[in-house]
Amino acid sequence: MTGILSTRPALAVDEATLQAAQQEGSVVFYSSSPSELLDQLAQAFSAKYPGIKAEYYRAGSSQVYERLIAEQDANRVNGDLIHVSDVATITELKDAGRLAPYDSLEYAAYDPQYVDPDKNWFVARGHFLNIAYNPARVAEGEAPQTLRDLAKPEFKAKVGIMDVRLAGGAYTWQYTVWKLYGPEFFAEMAANDPKLFPGHGPINDRIISGELSTGVSLNYMTDEAILEKGAPIKALFPADGAPMIWSPVGIVDKAPHPNAAKVFIDFLASAEGQEIYNSQYSYSMRPDVPTKEGMVPLNEINILETPIDDMIARQREVQEAVRKAWGY
Repeated sequence: MTGILSTRPALAVDEATLQAAQQEGSVVFYSSSPSELLDQLAQAFSAKYPGIKAEYYRAGSSQVYERLIAEQDANRVNGDLIHVSDVATITELKDAGRLAPYDSLEYAAYDPQYVDPDKNWFVARGHFLNIAYNPARVAEGEAPQTLRDLAKPEFKAKVGIMDVRLAGGAYTWQYTVWKLYGPEFFAEMAANDPKLFPGHGPINDRIISGELSTGVSLNYMTDEAILEKGAPIKALFPADGAPMIWSPVGIVDKAPHPNAAKVFIDFLASAEGQEIYNSQYSYSMRPDVPTKEGMVPLNEINILETPIDDMIARQREVQEAVRKAWGY
């Protein structure tokens, strides 16, 4: 990683903010991203700014959210930044006044749609829901090509999806199929007896082991398994459109290390930070950061439109339909 960082221009960091950050001495990052990615980000940041130690707490989007809420309500905030794979969650935090705005100079490199208009967050990482399958259990010509195909009788009790009671990536899938096929699809899917999991990692693992034939996974998991490990798994982007999961990050209101948080945001939004994200099979929203070799280029993916405002406005309606279909 050192070689990559050294080829990039200096970050747009305000010197006074940097000096104040070094006096604070540390920054704490709450995130739902994989630990391997968080390790790389923390190590690279601390190496670049030796006076600031980067630490993180890693859990699912719901758990990270709940921890922050509990800390803020108790006036014992430990985290400086929050990073979740759920734009509805980050928007809820913003609307409740739980985030602090910061207009990083690095945001100039981004399309405005990936930066909150009030500068409370930016999309630090994008990835896609895809369809994964085990080639020993599903022939290539018989693999599901669309999200609706997962409800076909031949895949009964052989499909893995995230627990329908969860948020984050689970809700992105729910909203996607609701928008494409209407609420009646949930009854079709529930009748097909899919196996429910608390995250996409267990789904990926069970497809590789052969316990599941197919399921909804994430590109960064399948790309790593295929390109690095040669695992018995294949993946495709749904023909009916691949939903992109935005992973926004923002500074926490009343953060204990507010200046270090700003420097960390600058780092995450910079080309240096985004190259680290992309090294772990993410898709950066910065045009000057290339996709990792072997991955499908962003401009070749049929990205399904998932308007943020509509996703948020429809969340209760969609999730009530899901729970009804599953009897929750």
